[in-house]
Amino acid sequence: MNTWKWLAGVLLAAGVCRAEPVVIDHRHTDITALTQARIERAKAVLHIAYGHTSHGSQLTDGMSGLVGFANGGGKGLALPENLFAWNNGGTGGALDLHDYAMGGDVGYYPQWVQNTTNYLNNPANADVNVIIWSWCGQMDDKCSAGTLTNEYLAPMAALEAAYPDVVFVYMTGHVDIWDDADNKAACEAIRLWCSTGNRVLYDFNDIEHWDPDGTYYEFVNDDCSVYGGPGGSATGNWATEWQDSHVQNTDWYSCGSAHSQPLNANQKAYAAWALWCALAEDLDRDGIGDEWEERYGGTALFEGGGHDWDHDGITDRDEYVADSCPTNPGLPFAIEGLAEDDGTGAVVASSAGRMYSLSVSTDLADGGWTTVTSRMGTGTTLSLVDENPVPGLNAYRVGVAVPE
Repeated sequence: MNTWKWLAGVLLAAGVCRAEPVVIDHRHTDITALTQARIERAKAVLHIAYGHTSHGSQLTDGMSGLVGFANGGGKGLALPENLFAWNNGGTGGALDLHDYAMGGDVGYYPQWVQNTTNYLNNPANADVNVIIWSWCGQMDDKCSAGTLTNEYLAPMAALEAAYPDVVFVYMTGHVDIWDDADNKAACEAIRLWCSTGNRVLYDFNDIEHWDPDGTYYEFVNDDCSVYGGPGGSATGNWATEWQDSHVQNTDWYSCGSAHSQPLNANQKAYAAWALWCALAEDLDRDGIGDEWEERYGGTALFEGGGHDWDHDGITDRDEYVADSCPTNPGLPFAIEGLAEDDGTGAVVASSAGRMYSLSVSTDLADGGWTTVTSRMGTGTTLSLVDENPVPGLNAYRVGVAVPE
């Protein structure tokens, strides 16, 4: 019996007209996953001011050590020399990071708020577009006292509103085995605030719970000691044990790491660079990649993903997802034809950096779709085929998404 099938149309994934939360944690500690192009873009567009005391120096000490580690081919990296360099001012092609830019740390309220305001109001700092503060040990105390919102979360939100052209990075504090319950409660409050408000979070605390192999340790202290529960005696140290079983300068590198172990600062540095790269991709936080916006006239042209610049009925956000032209209504993303004579596949003009999928529904009434194949775009024509079609009257659709 002959079966005939038809293509229902195009699905643009992630068609939400706002920025999504940016959460950097232990999942973002693979330094080899960052491409040279992403690192170079971060160095080209970011001007970062960092306020911290001792614990916060783990990021910058780790970043300093990473330069030589990468130059020596650690982790198998084969990148241009000094690619991970940073300094205050961004001279010599380095990342512009103003270390100790604002006195104290975020635990000192209201000083940290005033220090931030004074810093941003200084014309000498007009180029700064990222503010990041770290904690020392006060996060747990604010949680137990009930002041975490009034002395940290709400003031950060107020600064975001006052300085819309600056990205403010939230941070969790270091682990504390001696106040484990308050420590975990505070971190969860910060995570919830960021996830529900589409904010940016560097999850300092989460990184300290995981070793590079993906083993989770529930009860740890800031020196990476492992415990059987809150308090008591340490049963080991995940960082020193990992270092001892791996090769220095190949798998990890020695560097400063206040209150902790070098490996912890290594992980913090890798995550910091993941943060810089993520911010540089959508610095105006409108949910549309900045490079794509620049290709079609600049970030100022696209006033949020919900707009439709060329009035073709497709939002700018969806044009970005599809990598179609947002300034020409005659160039939408479309299915170019069938990949198979029986209609079990589609042909699309693909773009590199987009993921394309073919989904099938055997009953449109119930709204159920099953993805039968997915392929990364190549910049050329791409065929998407259902290799095991189900006999009957089926509907197909093509989806396109921006992969994480």
